[in-house]
Amino acid sequence: MHDDALYLCALTHFASPPREGNSATQTLHELVCFIADIFETAAASITVALPDQPDITSVSSPEFDRCEREFRIGPGRLPRLDSVQITDVPSAAYAWPAFAAQASHLGVKAVAALPFYREARISSGSASPARTSIGILTVFSHEMIIWDDDDVSAAQALTTVAMGFILMSLELHERERESTQLQHALETRIVVEQAKGIISKDHNTTIDSAYQLIRRRARSHNATVLSVARAIVELGLKV
Repeated sequence: MHDDALYLCALTHFASPPREGNSATQTLHELVCFIADIFETAAASITVALPDQPDITSVSSPEFDRCEREFRIGPGRLPRLDSVQITDVPSAAYAWPAFAAQASHLGVKAVAALPFYREARISSGSASPARTSIGILTVFSHEMIIWDDDDVSAAQALTTVAMGFILMSLELHERERESTQLQHALETRIVVEQAKGIISKDHNTTIDSAYQLIRRRARSHNATVLSVARAIVELGLKV
């Protein structure tokens, strides 16, 4: 069913070092476009679902956005540990009318949802890996087709290769976000401490009392403690 030459091209593409500036979102979109072409489907979508993070979804064709959403809240709500295939979408209209209506509008006759996984160790002392589902690959077809085991394995393997970079990119982005938050918190504390020292000296009072004066000024002017502290340090504000 799939184009072997294009499949090899995609594997080579995603196994190569990522281009500088390529984001997880860009790579995800490249992946769904490759899959749609390789398996000659009407469209493909991927949803990455990681713990404690919002889902990330990419669809190869914008006109399938609504169809993909209806699938996710319809048959796509089934457990993600197993593949789901609907080989005759029109006959499933009674179960998922909203999805079937969108699929009919786009000429979709069949859909397959294939989970993909990340290996995780069961415990720190165990050598046996456990598979954890981290997302779903969904393909929409204009023909009533059944995905055989070879095509399912090929699609999941390609997705796994690409997900290596995508997960690394997401992890790096999260670390950068946390680092930025920590840096902001540190800078905030430094400014506030400087302001407390200035006010303590001006009023010949304790550091705690100086902080209360800063807080009082912030509340009375509907401002933040940080903004008042900066005004004290940088503009010479008196409180």
